[in-house]
Amino acid sequence: MAFFAYPSADVVVSKEEFNLFHSIDRKLFSRLVSGLGRDPAESAQVMALWMWLEHNSKEFNLVHKILMTLPNTLLNAMAEESVLVLNCIQSDDFPFSGVDITREIPLLQSISKSGVTLKFFHENRLGITRGVSSLFKDICLRAFQDLLLQPHKERNADPNMGANAPQFRDPEASSASPHYLRPGFDPYNLSIQRQVLDKEMEEVLSRLNLNDEDDGHSEDQEVAPDERTIFLTFSRGYPISENEVREYFTRKFGDVIEAIYMQGVPSQQPLYARLVVRSVSSIPVVLDGKSKAKFTINGKHVWARKYVRKGQTSTP
Repeated sequence: MAFFAYPSADVVVSKEEFNLFHSIDRKLFSRLVSGLGRDPAESAQVMALWMWLEHNSKEFNLVHKILMTLPNTLLNAMAEESVLVLNCIQSDDFPFSGVDITREIPLLQSISKSGVTLKFFHENRLGITRGVSSLFKDICLRAFQDLLLQPHKERNADPNMGANAPQFRDPEASSASPHYLRPGFDPYNLSIQRQVLDKEMEEVLSRLNLNDEDDGHSEDQEVAPDERTIFLTFSRGYPISENEVREYFTRKFGDVIEAIYMQGVPSQQPLYARLVVRSVSSIPVVLDGKSKAKFTINGKHVWARKYVRKGQTSTP
């Protein structure tokens, strides 16, 4: 599956705009580091793995789901599973041969709805590591720059920390390159942790499954789509794709989108789109309680307002 579009080199995106676009990622990273006390460099690479899963599974709102759904105990357990995966994709030899890890990575499998396994990650490690490494360097280091430095400031660390900046091992580099993960990490302790977490994990995953089943049967779907539609207008000369629109609003507001209808103008730039949300209550949230709202998507301005139907032509 192709990656979503990120700001192109010819579009200038300010640090504030970039951080705003990745506000959900920043909140989850802060939870890992400040809330759970996890290592910042390791957590940045865990976040890159989750972004890769989000981009390559059907869960467009994976990071938002993790942030809003998992309690600290399960969030920590999922981070530990992710460290297992990161060790796995950075090892030439499958590190778990002959070891009975029957459940492997159940949280990652359930949250991403992808059925991924440690064996899958290892067999596809070169491509996955390139993708994760790219997200780590292009997104995480930039979006979390101030958050990565904060723990060091709080600990009064040596200001000359440039040499210790977070690194991601190149999968095609020498096998002698050290892993970035914390020393002494024992993946097999996860089996002991899971005995304690089983009940809580089952409850959360059950709730997730119920929410997913309810997505298509909520009362809001009885409201006509026109009443749940936001009208978006774009600037001529600054084309925006449907994927960019979907990525931006999903990351900013979560899984609120039911459908997007771009202006149908083959070989031309669409100048407007209709964004149908799942719940009519999402409209004032997206518009921030105003009649109109302005957004910046990858450096390009987008205006939004409540859709008002003209005439009686049918919707797509």
